[in-house]
Amino acid sequence: MFGQFLSELKRRNVIRVAALYTVTAWAIFQVAKTIFETLEFPKWTSALVLVLLALGLPITMIIAWAFERAPDGTVTRTEAPDGEAPKARLNRMDLILVGGFVAVLGLSAAQMGGLFGDRATVFGRGAPEKSVAVLPFATFSALPDSEYFADGLTEEVINSLAQVPELKVAGRTSAFYFKGKNEDLREVGRKLGVAHVVEGSVRRDGDNLRVTAQLISVKDGFHLWSKTYDRKMDDAFAIQTEIGVAVAEALKVSLAKPRKGAPNRRDPQAYQLQLTARAHLRNRSKEDLETARASYTRLMALEPENADALAGYAQTTMILAQNHLALDFAEARRVSEAALDKAVKLDPNSAQVWLARSYLHRVLALRLGGVRYDREIEADLARALRIEPRNPEALTHMATYLSEHGRPAEAVASAQKAVDIDPLNQISRMVLAQSLQRVGRMEEAERQFRALTDLHPDFQEGQYKLGMLLVEQGRLADAEPWMKASVEGGEDPYPTFVLSWLYLNLGLMDEADQVITAIKVEPGKSLGEAGRFANKGDWQGQLEFGRAKAARHKDEPFWPAVIFQGAAMTGRFDESYAALKSYRPDLMSPEPGVAVADPNSPLLGAYVIEKLGDRQQAIRIYNRVLVVTEPAPGQRLPNDLRVPRAIAYAGKGDKARALAELEAAYAGGWRTAFLFDFNCWIDEVPHFAGMRDEPRLKALVARMKQDLAKQRAVLLARRK
Repeated sequence: MFGQFLSELKRRNVIRVAALYTVTAWAIFQVAKTIFETLEFPKWTSALVLVLLALGLPITMIIAWAFERAPDGTVTRTEAPDGEAPKARLNRMDLILVGGFVAVLGLSAAQMGGLFGDRATVFGRGAPEKSVAVLPFATFSALPDSEYFADGLTEEVINSLAQVPELKVAGRTSAFYFKGKNEDLREVGRKLGVAHVVEGSVRRDGDNLRVTAQLISVKDGFHLWSKTYDRKMDDAFAIQTEIGVAVAEALKVSLAKPRKGAPNRRDPQAYQLQLTARAHLRNRSKEDLETARASYTRLMALEPENADALAGYAQTTMILAQNHLALDFAEARRVSEAALDKAVKLDPNSAQVWLARSYLHRVLALRLGGVRYDREIEADLARALRIEPRNPEALTHMATYLSEHGRPAEAVASAQKAVDIDPLNQISRMVLAQSLQRVGRMEEAERQFRALTDLHPDFQEGQYKLGMLLVEQGRLADAEPWMKASVEGGEDPYPTFVLSWLYLNLGLMDEADQVITAIKVEPGKSLGEAGRFANKGDWQGQLEFGRAKAARHKDEPFWPAVIFQGAAMTGRFDESYAALKSYRPDLMSPEPGVAVADPNSPLLGAYVIEKLGDRQQAIRIYNRVLVVTEPAPGQRLPNDLRVPRAIAYAGKGDKARALAELEAAYAGGWRTAFLFDFNCWIDEVPHFAGMRDEPRLKALVARMKQDLAKQRAVLLARRK
């Protein structure tokens, strides 16, 4: 039947006509699209041509079926010759035309689906006419902090233009990617997805300031506007507004009015401090952060009611305390909270204030746990996004929060918005990759991570996260070079702890010890020492070490946590409970505070609470762990949540579900049987005490250790 129909299509020339029409129409569309883009016709004109050509295909095929053209030019209805049986064969010309038809369809699908779009995916698609990137202003001054001043001025111009709803403005991080690079403007425009760039320079000589700026079309290099400002330093604040207004007018948009109460002029010293402090804060190295904190301190003395200065001071303080362990945590928290409380009262309409507040609450959630801080984080970020809906930093932080709290589809959407605005921002792209990982789009996530490491080969956090993606898939040997690279030269001790944990899983005990002992900065050095006791099963040694540290550092929450674990694992449940109560009192409430970011401390807490006789409270905690780790629709449940679920089921006495969760984790790539938070192998976790002789558990652990031994052999062979 189908062969007869195919032969009839051939006899009536439908196949040949359809193929010829498709190839011709595609060529016409490509030519029309190129002409329309060159003449800057509206986008809808290309879309209209495409629709009209597409509608013509079925009409042409119907006509070809019903009619045929005779050699003398007459057109008649097509009829089959009497007695002629259809033949299901295509000649060479038919095959060529059909091949062309299929190729056009495939090419069109590839263009629309992005098969040729790894670069397009990374750098965005097309550039609207009302779009601009402000490239870092060059500096021609030898004065101290001149470069930071120029960077700060650039960022102020970006911020002013970013408030225009109809104008696409490339994010600050993407624009600064090109700092010091002499890259062709067309390539800059393609990577950033913008049609225009602003370039400029800053020259300072004593109290004199010269700022030059120009707006350039990336398509042809034509200068649409340029101006040189020769002013005194006390007029520097006005220059950023004048540049923003001029650029907006050239692009036929209106610059947003300044926030109510915003000053028209600034003390030149204060303005200089704010620009340079913000630029130092962006760099995030310990030295830059210390400089930024000192600058914010001076700025607060000059302008006590500057809300953004208070916010910058608080954020810088918390980063130094958390990421670099360079400040006493309790004191850092106290001064940061005081500064942010004042900042919120002074200017509740500052997105920077709410962003800084969200960072404070994120640190508190990591350090102290509990759902209270999680709620504060979301509220802070929502407030910042109401004020500045296109703020890439706020969108990125919101994506991180959503991803970590069981809302990965929302996280992907928020991260994608951030990347669209700031396509070369390493943090935004990293969070997008992590969010894709959370929804199970592992290949896309890995592509994003690898694109990230290509764009930013020295970005250690990107290397670390790529390594963790590979660990999630059970590819520990492949992850090791990325994890190792993330540690080398880094100042944050956490990736070092993770690398040590990776080596422990691979059975490389000496290397696990070596990377920990390489940490020289406190309290990371001491935390590493405590971990080394636990990793070797010396829980008594860890407990005594924690007691000694807690006696000397009474306000540091690390040491009660160390005592809690060491005492629990040595059977000193009263001491363990007292330590737990000092830093996690929320676990004792009828509604225990369990956050998805840290389900493991509550699990060990439930074990201790049950050992002291309160089985009911322990069950509440186990149930709460299961609730917060329950996967949302469309979410791929990561292994670092499946394993806590297994422990919770084991704690409740549900052996079947505990084993089912572990086996599902193994099927999903879980090979890290030595648990990071428990510092022991999965079958040594106290909750599994009654299950250690279960054949399924023993077989699973044996398989994992065999897999790890094979990967260890692969890793060692690569080093030779």
